[in-house]
Amino acid sequence: MMPAKRRAPDSPVAERPTPAKRPSIQDPRHSGSHKFQGCSSRTVYRQINKLGEGTFGLVYKAEDTRTGAMVAMKQFTVTNEKEGFPITALREIKYLKQLKHKNVIPLLEMAVDKPIRGKDGHKRGVIMMVTPYMHYDLSGLLENPQVNLTEPQIKCFMQQLLRGIKYLHHNNILHRDIKAANLLINNKGILQIADFGLARRFDEPAPTPGSGGGVAMRQYTGNVVTRWYRAPELCLGERNYTAAVDIWGVGCVFAEMKRGRPILTGNSDTHQIELIFQLCGSPNERTMPGWERLPDARLVKSFGNHPRTLEAQFNVLGSSGVSLLSELLKLDPRTRVNAMDALDHEYFKVEPLPSKPGDLPEFEDSHELDRRKKGGQRALPPAPAGGTVGVGPSADWNGDIPAPYMNGNGRHVRPPPPPPSGRRPAWQKDGERGETRDVRAPPPEGGVGGHGHRQGKGGKDKTDTYIPSYRSDGGRPPRDDRQPRDDRDWRDGHERRRDERGSLGGGGGRGPGGGGGGDRNRDRDREREREREREQRDRERAREWRR
Repeated sequence: MMPAKRRAPDSPVAERPTPAKRPSIQDPRHSGSHKFQGCSSRTVYRQINKLGEGTFGLVYKAEDTRTGAMVAMKQFTVTNEKEGFPITALREIKYLKQLKHKNVIPLLEMAVDKPIRGKDGHKRGVIMMVTPYMHYDLSGLLENPQVNLTEPQIKCFMQQLLRGIKYLHHNNILHRDIKAANLLINNKGILQIADFGLARRFDEPAPTPGSGGGVAMRQYTGNVVTRWYRAPELCLGERNYTAAVDIWGVGCVFAEMKRGRPILTGNSDTHQIELIFQLCGSPNERTMPGWERLPDARLVKSFGNHPRTLEAQFNVLGSSGVSLLSELLKLDPRTRVNAMDALDHEYFKVEPLPSKPGDLPEFEDSHELDRRKKGGQRALPPAPAGGTVGVGPSADWNGDIPAPYMNGNGRHVRPPPPPPSGRRPAWQKDGERGETRDVRAPPPEGGVGGHGHRQGKGGKDKTDTYIPSYRSDGGRPPRDDRQPRDDRDWRDGHERRRDERGSLGGGGGRGPGGGGGGDRNRDRDREREREREREQRDRERAREWRR
């Protein structure tokens, strides 16, 4: 048997194949040759001015020093080390990296900066999303008194919006926060859908022509969509919802463009659904099958029977426009029109025809911060972020309390409703209170906070609710962090002494059989219980979002 030949030193050695490089994501809309590379330093961008701010952080206008292109930089501030990077930011980054459509805002790249030290002394990272600079959002455009959109312009924006929604739903993505403020427009007339912090994939088949809104196959979190644009099924507690919730928002935006302001401006979730039924008529088994089985249907039974007024309110749209609006704002999500069928509607085929994006006039730049500086305008309620949707202090408003007043942010809110026991708030019963406490009513119009209202910079009230204060001569009682009164031994410390005084004829003890004097502590205990319930709901919603 002959020995195997040894390989010559110069013979080629078999090498492992080199893995193919992952293709970079090309974005032809930004400087023509820019490639998404993941991350870059914030120093390559020259900050120009601030465009807006919110719970997520800040938005800046900046210039890319490498290309000279104008961009918007959305900065995320990590404020809670236990929770880490905001889940809404992770969702937005995830979906924007996957999506590529003319009417969806593109993510150019991420930018990072050196950690900054907060007030607590801890360093936290600075992470920013970089997107193209858009000159205004639709909400700001409609608030500009010099802008009056014509019918061809409205049709142009509606077509672009529906094309973007069609693309999202075709890729099984729910936006879940369609509103005018999230529709960005540049000076070339291009509309792009932005803010994907509440977006998620849905399991149902993508909508097809003639299929309407489809049928839900699973449950999702119900705390989505800014209140003024929430579909009726969401307001009634439905969690088995479909892409039809986005279509309802499109209908609200359509009507808003014609009227020049939001059309359904509820002060609470209950008020919102009542406004919807005042426009679309009270639900029944024909217009909204199964509505009585929804979790919050009991609230509707107290509204009475509302006639439908949609056609009368929006007859200025013409017969075809009213027809499209009626399809977009159907109470029944299963028969609500989808984006494909809406694009094929007669409204876009009759005169006047939609204008071209390039034919739209240029307007003055308008962003969130610009509108805040003007003041005196009713602010849009915030998108869901772990708490009650909207601005009101209560989600159970029933219309039996006074008209809204305005706080320091220019936002209309309502005074807190009476507790379940039927007692009126302290500020409504001046004659029944002692002289040791300041019980003045909430601040007047104008929003300048005074004694008894939490203050911010410039004396502006920063809360949506009235915070009672104590006179300087009476002093504020010390905070009682012990267990609730009924769960502890009241015979300790000054409690025993107060009871002894009550047993001598004063009647001022707080123990069993004691007289008054415990109202304030019962109110405090009740407030602590409400706070614990709110925290528990926040934790549950956070877990739902992470699913």
